[in-house]
Amino acid sequence: MTTRLRWEIGDRLSPLHAAHCWAGGRKGIDSQLVQAIAEPMAQLTERLAADEVNLEAFWRCLLTHVAANHPAAEDRDACRAALAAAGVGELTLDAVTSAVHSRVAEIRLAFQERFPKLAQQLSLRGRPLREQWEAYGPGLLRFVGKQTHEAFLPKTVTALLLSPYRGGDGDCDSVSATLWIEAVLTNPVPEIPEVLRLTWLVSRIGLERACMSHPLPADQDSPGPTGAIRQTDVIGLALIPIVLQSAVELELLAPLEAAPDRIATAVAAWSGHAETNVVEILHDWWQQTRQLRPAFPVSLKALDRMLPGSPSLRLGASP
Repeated sequence: MTTRLRWEIGDRLSPLHAAHCWAGGRKGIDSQLVQAIAEPMAQLTERLAADEVNLEAFWRCLLTHVAANHPAAEDRDACRAALAAAGVGELTLDAVTSAVHSRVAEIRLAFQERFPKLAQQLSLRGRPLREQWEAYGPGLLRFVGKQTHEAFLPKTVTALLLSPYRGGDGDCDSVSATLWIEAVLTNPVPEIPEVLRLTWLVSRIGLERACMSHPLPADQDSPGPTGAIRQTDVIGLALIPIVLQSAVELELLAPLEAAPDRIATAVAAWSGHAETNVVEILHDWWQQTRQLRPAFPVSLKALDRMLPGSPSLRLGASP
């Protein structure tokens, strides 16, 4: 099965992506943009803190709502949905939504003033990544499917091209089968082509959707959003060495044994994990997987048990 990528310009999502990065303390490559959004972002962060908003849930829902409804998403509706998901009650929801929406509008205005021709710029900036995908994407996914199961690969994915804030970043929403990725002109991490991040995001969508068909039981210690976040985390980590090995099969990379730090580099660049123990566990799991070659659902559950915290996956033995 071939996954079809439907490319779109993420000019509506780009300011919110930048705001999310700013809120998370991630360094921006454009000092003028960072300075331009600093004041409304500080006010937004202060308001969210005052209302005891779950920040992870807020930002996750805000971005996924806009991405899923792109390009017709309304900021006010997105803010309201994100605040409700983050725990804001009905009695204060309208007031908090108005305040947050005002700050978001200021951030969007500052972004537009910095990049008045963003749509045209993204169309040009996206060409290198699109060309890399056309050349290598189908082959990379084919090898990912061989290492997992081809039934896990999604049929169609929408890919939103974003204005680079970090100089290499991206995420996805498996529910709407949408990913967003910064349209960088060159590989931010020279030893790991950016098309591999794109392959990782596409693969995540497929595997996360497979896990949705095996929901967490009601008595799960970490039900709801917490369990879902762990599932996403485990799946994302598992797919990193799988995508890297796929690149080895296509001779895009040297064998992983010749570059033992490559998994750690990809983990830091793609997933944001910096914990040494997590990387070590992933290394051990990958070596065991390569040696024993269990069925992929069995292997994935093993990684879930090895990582810190309560296991969360309920993926069946076959897709």
